[in-house]
Amino acid sequence: MTTELKDKEFYVTSCTYVPPLVNSETPWCTIDGMLPKNALPMLQMQICLIFLATFFLHTILGRLGMPRFTSMSIVGLIFATSFTEEWAQKCRELFFFDSQENLGLLSVFGYMLFLFYTGVKTDMSVIHRTKSSAANIGSIAIMAPFICSLAVVHFHSTKYLDSDQAEKVRVISGVFSVTPFPNICIVLSDLKILNSELGRLSQSAALVTELFNVVLTTILTISKIVSVDPSRAWVCLIIAVSFVLLVVFIYRPAMFWIIKRTPEGSPVSDHYVYFILAMALLASYVTHRIGFLALFGPFVLGMATPEGPPLGTAIIKKIDIFVNWMFMPLFVTTCVMRVDLRDFMNWRHGTGGGIDQFMVQALIIIVVTSFVKFVVCILPPLYSNMPLNDAVSLSLIMSCKGVVELAGFSIIRDLMGMPANVLALVIVCIILNATVMPMLLAYLYDPMKKYAGNYTKRNILDLRNNTELRVLTCIHRPDNIPPTINLLEATFPTKDNPLCVYVLQLIELIGRAAPLFISHQLHSKKEHESNASMADKLIDAFQNFEQEFKDALVVNTFTSISPTEMMYDDICTLALNKFTSLIVLPFHKKWSSDGNCIETEDESLRELNFRVMLRAPCSVGILIERMQMTHIFSPETPYTVCMLFIGGKDDREALFFAKRMTKNPHVRLTVVRFLAANNESEKRDLQELLDSEILNDIKMNKKVGEAYVNYIEQSVKDGPDTALVIRKLVTEYDLIIVGRQAGIETPQTSGLLQWSEYPELGVLGDLLASTDAAGKASVFVMQQQRTARDA
Repeated sequence: MTTELKDKEFYVTSCTYVPPLVNSETPWCTIDGMLPKNALPMLQMQICLIFLATFFLHTILGRLGMPRFTSMSIVGLIFATSFTEEWAQKCRELFFFDSQENLGLLSVFGYMLFLFYTGVKTDMSVIHRTKSSAANIGSIAIMAPFICSLAVVHFHSTKYLDSDQAEKVRVISGVFSVTPFPNICIVLSDLKILNSELGRLSQSAALVTELFNVVLTTILTISKIVSVDPSRAWVCLIIAVSFVLLVVFIYRPAMFWIIKRTPEGSPVSDHYVYFILAMALLASYVTHRIGFLALFGPFVLGMATPEGPPLGTAIIKKIDIFVNWMFMPLFVTTCVMRVDLRDFMNWRHGTGGGIDQFMVQALIIIVVTSFVKFVVCILPPLYSNMPLNDAVSLSLIMSCKGVVELAGFSIIRDLMGMPANVLALVIVCIILNATVMPMLLAYLYDPMKKYAGNYTKRNILDLRNNTELRVLTCIHRPDNIPPTINLLEATFPTKDNPLCVYVLQLIELIGRAAPLFISHQLHSKKEHESNASMADKLIDAFQNFEQEFKDALVVNTFTSISPTEMMYDDICTLALNKFTSLIVLPFHKKWSSDGNCIETEDESLRELNFRVMLRAPCSVGILIERMQMTHIFSPETPYTVCMLFIGGKDDREALFFAKRMTKNPHVRLTVVRFLAANNESEKRDLQELLDSEILNDIKMNKKVGEAYVNYIEQSVKDGPDTALVIRKLVTEYDLIIVGRQAGIETPQTSGLLQWSEYPELGVLGDLLASTDAAGKASVFVMQQQRTARDA
């Protein structure tokens, strides 16, 4: 490196142009034809400082609802802005000139990996499934603001700008017109609305705009090459088309060959993953050599890589932490470090003192483009009768800016040049947009509002006689299938009391950007792709169950692929849309086949159960399976069920569910009511009166309909006394049904609530699920629907 190079505005690297972050006249080191002295320690210190500053700031700002992008950007502004001469000197010493090439190159490498990472997570098949409404929104979201802004430039801005400035303003309008798919995914994921109805619609629309982005970028790149060397442009175009054809017809089939060679349930070999990452680096080099941006190749290669398990998931797991938690803070911070906030205040020419029309016209174009985009994204949803609040929320999502625009302006500044004050203006506008839009969206849009205020009774207790019972069952693992079918078979669907079952297979979203919801009634088995084996087992098991009860049972199967923390929305939405009365959830612990020890414990599944119980639009039950076995219903092997009754609406709901099982001739039901031994008060509240009224028929006749029921009343002094009685009962039954009664302590359970390990199960459910429980019986804990009246 020579002294002459230090005076240039930017370095040229193999990926893109990397600018000096902070100008320095006195570098700390010399090159002497080799790496700078102390280059590696200084690079490590810079990365560590950026990472820690970003993490610390996000810890504070995240509590205010600000996205992580804001923290990264503010860190960059702090390091780059000359608040005082002493602060500026310290920053120049820390990010001295000779160190900036290494830092900039590393950050651009991280952004290249981010684009590849995003491409791998993108499900291109969504385009084929995109509804016309999403396609219309995506098309108009980019075309309308771009056309309007170009009209403003042509009829207004050109009066104040020269041709070079007008061309740069047009580029600014183009960047602010786009809606990059990566930005939308980041915003939706941060707000945890990725798999909401609005999230799915906005992702489909953003993917349409992403196609426009790629086409426009390709056209601009070719036109740029044509202006420089027309003969070379044809060669570059042919090579580019050949590259895309190789990716589509050789690389992508090779990826499916890798998936085919991977044994079912096994991870993809690391050798394949490393080979694909090497191909991404090679693609970057190839597209750079033909005159395209080096970032274009990895993104195309990523989109050609099959998303989801096993291949996409394996790749994402390898690079996720580095991309999201090291490279992206580094890239965003270094991009923003090119901006000194003092330049943003420079709205006048230094010589004449007049208004800088370049800044003014750039601001006008940014405002026009943003306003038009916001308005046109509202109109199609409103035309489709979408509520105004949701339409505004969708428009906010489509208007979000972020890392892609930041990278775009960094590249534009390097290729075309841009005054420092104009660059500061557009960067600040991006930061403000990326901060304010998500915060407004979080305030306006709450996907749970559709469950709030639900006064419709959707529970088993209020079902009329001889009406269809609709149940939504959730399946996470293959071992969830047999106990769920056992539970449903015990209800014995008949023509007079039919059963409609919606089976939802839940798969964690890893290796995909967009969640997926599949109705297996509308798709062939081959369309399950990498999840086909599990889905086929699920479908086959429940189809056999359906055949067993012809004309009395209907089974519909679905698969949801979404982040674990957002699965509750798919569950609750399906339950709401299908008018179910009960949701069946598996417990988060898996016992060994003999029921003596715990094999796995999934805390994310436990959190999911909590969220569903909090928001469900109907009753909910958690099924705990201690011994993994399939029960055969027959006179020789009756299914013994025990209902433990203390009192309250959850217990009444559980009792009505248990009473439905008495229609099964192979079920033997026992109801055990616990009475407080020292409760001598004659005053009884409404809940006790309801309990007595519901139990009166069973107590007097020992029957439900024509079926015999064993009814037992047990007096207990307190909770420990109740626990002793229950421990004697658990070994005698195949299934025990209890009400949840969360947080409610009665004389029969006094002293047990404080020792509860699993609040989602209630006191008795927690007792039955404890590891030292002697019984091997399955346990079904029920919570009656929580309505707005319960709030």
